[in-house]
Amino acid sequence: MSDLLQKILETTLTAIESGKEEIFIIAETSRTETQRLTSELSQLKSDIAKIISQVDFHKKIERLVRQKLMEVNRAHQKCSEKEMIAAYAEAKDAQVNLQLSQGKEMELRNRRDELERSLRQMQITIERAENLMTLVSTAVNVLQGGVAEVLQTQNHDQRQEMGLRVIRAQEEERRRVAREIHDGPAQTLANIVLRLEIAEKLLEKDSSQVKVELDDLKNLVRSNLQDIRRIIFDLRPMALDDLGIVPAIAKYLDNFQGNYEINCELQIEGREKRLLPAMEVALFRLIQEGMTNIAKHAHSDKVNITLVYQEDWTIARIRDFGIGFEVNSALTAPGEHFGLIGMRERVELFSGRFSIQSRFGKGTTIELSIPSRCEEERQHDSDRDCR
Repeated sequence: MSDLLQKILETTLTAIESGKEEIFIIAETSRTETQRLTSELSQLKSDIAKIISQVDFHKKIERLVRQKLMEVNRAHQKCSEKEMIAAYAEAKDAQVNLQLSQGKEMELRNRRDELERSLRQMQITIERAENLMTLVSTAVNVLQGGVAEVLQTQNHDQRQEMGLRVIRAQEEERRRVAREIHDGPAQTLANIVLRLEIAEKLLEKDSSQVKVELDDLKNLVRSNLQDIRRIIFDLRPMALDDLGIVPAIAKYLDNFQGNYEINCELQIEGREKRLLPAMEVALFRLIQEGMTNIAKHAHSDKVNITLVYQEDWTIARIRDFGIGFEVNSALTAPGEHFGLIGMRERVELFSGRFSIQSRFGKGTTIELSIPSRCEEERQHDSDRDCR
């Protein structure tokens, strides 16, 4: 029975992975088409601006010619037949030119509206594909984790709940990174491609303008590189592996202070020590999530972060001086305060303690405590097992 179940799950996973690849292709095709439509829309808007100028010019000419025709009609006795015929012909030509330019303007405007509708639809398609990718990734993770749980675990409900919490935390992190990349480097790279196409066209017309475009592109690339480095740091700060959690938090707070103009103060109490890697990552992510909530909601100009090392516990205390909120309602309204609930669940994964104190107009203090085992203890246990 277990072999059959294993085979069914493996077949299902293969099918889902294949579908995931198809969704990715749809998303990438939609992005390519979006870039093409954006480029065409940009050119079309330029053409519309030109045709509007032409329409205004032809309107002016048509008014002048019509006025001249009225003068000829009033002075028909003084004008020859040839002059009157010429005035009528000129008026007719001016009217035709105006109608043609207005018709062209209407045609371009209709095409612009059509492109804008197509772009909106493409954006909806991309968003749906991204949401489907997230759902499919979640399904794959659940099934992959479920194989071992279904076949091996004795306490199924408890382990399943634990697994789902981990998956929720993973998916929230992936969504955050996806948003960061989509709103930052991806948009900038699309803009760089468009600007390169413009520079390529300018090579044939105005080489001096190309240098200006290339200078702008260099600045764009530098900015994009900075965004990518920031995202990489947020994913896994190298200082966390090399130096430990305190330098990693200090570097993160420096960046946070520069980005949000919120003064950050870090204090260490007790003897600093290296924790197990999983605990250091969890602690860093919890502080990161707390700071993100402050940037979004607290309206505080100052934050104090205290890291307390005790023998059996490591405590992180995050205090802001912002607007505050009602704690009970926040923790029972996941749609509005998902970050706080996610923090509490992460702490519970490590059998830790989580508390929030907040008063309107007085700010908020978040305290989280995690049972700590340091690297020295793990090495000692390993040596003892070997003996």
